Amino acid sequence: MTASDDRASDKANELTEPRAPMPFGERNVWASAIVTLIASIVYLIVVVPRVIEGPVDEVSWVVPMAWAIGGAFAGTILLSILGAIGSEVDGAIGAAIRSSLMGRETKRNFPLHAEDVRDREIRQRGEFRTLSDMSSGLFFILILAIIDADSFWVGNAVLLIGTVGNLKGSAVKIRAYRRGF
Repeated sequence: MTASDDRASDKANELTEPRAPMPFGERNVWASAIVTLIASIVYLIVVVPRVIEGPVDEVSWVVPMAWAIGGAFAGTILLSILGAIGSEVDGAIGAAIRSSLMGRETKRNFPLHAEDVRDREIRQRGEFRTLSDMSSGLFFILILAIIDADSFWVGNAVLLIGTVGNLKGSAVKIRAYRRGF
């Protein structure tokens, strides 16, 4: 058997074995990480020039932060919904293509939105990482409050710690989904 025969055999197996879609939990983790990063960058783009222009105690940061946090929540939900719709459409189109190429009907036999033990363990590991980072950061915020730092610094420290904790927890989850424990 030659190398080209092996490739043709692999290609035939790809057509008969449907590719498993990205798990529901992983898709939501990606959505959360992407939107959190975008919201944080937009917040920085809005607030950093204000900090450079004048005194920190006069910087208007509350409304942009509220928009960033609200946008991150809404964006995560929207991106998760769009990902679920895309997965359903992709699966249906892929099944139709496989059916036409194979000359027989192929079905999708896997549930797209089921959570198993592995998903729960991955979620727990990621949330543990997020919460441990955030609880460590709370000590820093407490120190800022003790030394009577300006509310700008306290608020931005809260946002920074929440963002970093969320992104690190998401990285732990994605790594576990992609590479295992």
